[in-house]
Amino acid sequence: MSAEIATGITDDPLDSGALIDSARLDTCGAVASFIGVVRNHDGGEAVEAIEYSCHPSARQILREIVSEKSDRPGVHRIVAWHRVGHLGIGEDAMVVAVAAEHRAQAFRAVEAIVEDVKAKLPVWKKQELTDGSHSWSGL
Repeated sequence: MSAEIATGITDDPLDSGALIDSARLDTCGAVASFIGVVRNHDGGEAVEAIEYSCHPSARQILREIVSEKSDRPGVHRIVAWHRVGHLGIGEDAMVVAVAAEHRAQAFRAVEAIVEDVKAKLPVWKKQELTDGSHSWSGL
């Protein structure tokens, strides 16, 4: 039986607490989560903000990434959201939460989803540096 899934890409701020809580189920003994947060540096350069943009297919691809993990043993609910638009330091860029019967199942599913998002999701990141320049990643 496949897990329930909820995915999305939005330009609204992510409410990580609410998203993680939405993964909870009475039948599951574990909820593991990951929150990707905008940090103030990268590769030795000071970062001021990030601008995320995505391909129109990104919503469907995120859903496919999560769906691929939905039949893992013990996993019953998966929540995965990514933010686009202008994000300041400390803002949440991605939230993934998995409810599973046991912690190892939840941890493994979260890690697999996050790694696939980084490798497959067509989201591009423009880092605005404090010196006024910028750098791109994900292209």
